[in-house]
Formats: sequence, C-alpha cells, structure tokens
Amino acid sequence: MLEKVCHIGPAFNVQGGISSVLVSYKKLFNLPERNFIASYNGSFVKSLPQFLLLCLKLLLNPPDAPFVQIHTSFNGSFFRKYLISLCLRLRQKKYVAHIHGSRFKEMCVKSPKIVKRFIRSYFKHSAMVICITPDMQEFLDDFVGKGLCRYVVIPNPCDSLADSPVDLNRAGSPVRILFAGRYGHRKGVYDLLEAFNNANFDVPAELCLFGDGEVEKVKQIAECYNAEFASQELASPEYAGRSKKILVSDWVSRSDYLKMIPQYDLLALPSYSETFGMSLVEAMGQGLPVVSTFSGGVPFVVRNGVDGFLVNAGDIDALAQKLKCLVDDRVLRARMGLAAWNGCKERFSGENILNLLEHSYSELKKVYA
Repeated sequence: MLEKVCHIGPAFNVQGGISSVLVSYKKLFNLPERNFIASYNGSFVKSLPQFLLLCLKLLLNPPDAPFVQIHTSFNGSFFRKYLISLCLRLRQKKYVAHIHGSRFKEMCVKSPKIVKRFIRSYFKHSAMVICITPDMQEFLDDFVGKGLCRYVVIPNPCDSLADSPVDLNRAGSPVRILFAGRYGHRKGVYDLLEAFNNANFDVPAELCLFGDGEVEKVKQIAECYNAEFASQELASPEYAGRSKKILVSDWVSRSDYLKMIPQYDLLALPSYSETFGMSLVEAMGQGLPVVSTFSGGVPFVVRNGVDGFLVNAGDIDALAQKLKCLVDDRVLRARMGLAAWNGCKERFSGENILNLLEHSYSELKKVYA
C-alpha cells in the first residue's frame, strides 16, 4: 500500500528534520523518487514559483494516488501545506496530515483566531493525522476537538541503525560528548556550555559541538571557557588528570555526521522544545547513551534511566550532574549505550515503522472503500 502513497514536503537536500525523514522513507521503504513532490527548496523566495506551479498542477492534474501524505511543520511550512490541502480538497483527493516541527504546538496556541481556524480546518478535512509522539496526538485532540480526527502515532524511522553498537568499553581519553543542532536557546546549547563548565569530572572530557545558527556567539563563549580551563591546569596540578576542552564546528553534512557518531561516547541535547529529536535517535541507533530533557516528545524517545538521563529544561545543575555520571562511569555508559541501541532496533527500525504505516493505511483504505 505504501508504494502507492504520494508524499509532499521539502526537497531531499533541504537542511532539516522533515527532509531527513523523507530521505529515510525513500531509502528504507525502497520508494521511487516519483512518489515525492517537493514544495520547498530551502529558500522562501526561490521556492515561491515552484510552490505556485505545484498548486496549479494539483488543481489541473492531481497525483494518481489513493492518499497524499503531507509533511507539515510550523509557520511558513504550515501555510504552504494548508494551501496544498485546499487544492487537493477541490479535486476531492484524500490527504494525510503528518505533523513535524518542535514549535507546532506553540504556533497553535499563539496564533490569531483566523489562523487557528485554518489549522483546525486542515486537520478536520484530513483522512488521517500522523503524529510522531503521543503527546502531539493528545495536544491536537484537545486543540481541534475530541474525536474529530483519526489519529495514529508513528515515530520517525532510524535509517542509520548500526548492525552492532559502538564499543564504549574501549580505552580512550578524553571522554567525548557530542552535540548536534542549531546553536541557540531552543536547543539548550548555552545551558550545555555552562553545565560542562560547572561539571567536576574525574577524567578528561571534551565537548564537541556541530551546528549552525549563532555560531560566532557559541565560539566566543567556548574560547572564554577554554581559556579558564587552561589557566586552571596551569595553576593547579590536580586539573592535569581531568582536563576539559570545548570544540565548536559549523554544520556538517548528514552523511559525514553519521560517520562521526561512533567516535564519541555520549550525546547531549538539552532542548527546551523538541517534537522528536532525530539527533537523539541517530546517536542511540549507533549505541551512544544520551542526556536530554523532559521536553515535548523526548520522554517517548528516550527512556529515562535506561537509554540515558533526562532533566528539566534549564536545570543546569542537574544537567552537569548527569553529564558527570556518564563521563566518569565507563561501565554505565556502555550499559546505557547498549540499551539505547536495542531500544532503537525494537522501536525505530525501518521494518517496525513500515509495519505501522502499512497497517494504518490498510485500515484507512477500509474506511474509504
């Protein structure tokens, strides 16, 4: 059934979570490229002619598919997809609303009344709503109206699941902490920098950051902390055996990033808002334990105390403490890393997600038979 579904979302090469999900769908489910229609190429201005042409095509010659799965995020992404849904409705085509985007809830709550009407209309006219975590389903059920939509919870698949977990019992120094995401408040990068600075590790540790956004600001903070670490080592011999360092890099391609993950010992993502946290799944799928927050759908992805640790967003002391637990205890890192890998294999493998999608569409087909 899935091979007959048409997907509308950003182009494969656009940086962001939805594009990586679409790439995963194509790769894991062996779907042809003709099943995917790009509505956005990374630039609003450059995408506008492409988007308008797409709307015209949908009105004149809609895809010959039983269902169109529309991959939707917040703000501009939602308004584009809302117009696409109107075109499909005019041609009496059934669409499935697949919700992504860490700030979609915020958009629903803070939007003017007229926009809230658009959002509710978008969901009410959909054949099915795919949520990637249970908390999004609960939120939409309240926001749209109890029982007005058909919901299913289907997580994002991990297309980088390793055949075996990385060996975290390996000898090596320093212990390397990985962060990947947009530099800014929402991803908690400044909390992570402060927590790393405050943590009293018993062994050498290195914090390695990869991302875009407020790059220069993050680099300046890292330089200040690194200068402090160096002066502490010079002033007191006790710091020689537990040195600390922060390395800041720009964004790297996803393929290069996935190859680098096994070089690290744990991942930290102390986000304030996170719908799913694909970087968490990518790290866990390689066998790394994680430290994150009780934000959005993260508790659905990360089993606290099993795959790693979760803290309240903004609790820098707790974040420093959990980082210290994993950095100082190699046995604990290895145990949690193995649990994370096993959990990903059971919950986020391509086979598992494919079965969920096939079942959902089979049930939907019965409704519209």
